[in-house]
Amino acid sequence: MKHVEERFGQDANKEVLLMCIGITSGVGRLIFGRVADYVSGVNKVYLQVSSFLVIGLMSMMIPLCRVFGGLIAVCLLMGLFDGCFICIMAPIAFELVGSQNVSQAIGFLLGMMSVPMTVGPPIA
Repeated sequence: MKHVEERFGQDANKEVLLMCIGITSGVGRLIFGRVADYVSGVNKVYLQVSSFLVIGLMSMMIPLCRVFGGLIAVCLLMGLFDGCFICIMAPIAFELVGSQNVSQAIGFLLGMMSVPMTVGPPIA
């Protein structure tokens, strides 16, 4: 939010960006969950890796946005592929470890994700 205030001024509607990420994350979960379940030949691991790549690229695009509308577009794409990343995580864990250990695998994944999610923002 500080970046939005510095780049676009105090009157920029920065809450819209968070709303865009949240709404499109929900839409992305619905779309990519359907794609992963019903489209034959879709490799869930490749889908998750590509979504992670798009999220990373969109994160690098944030400082390059000169227009607020461009920043909204970046946030829309980030939210969409965040939904893909989140909804594909459990089926991949299920495929890797089976039904007996899926809860431990998901817990391990979330635990491993918590370290960079906690440490990353203060460093950035």
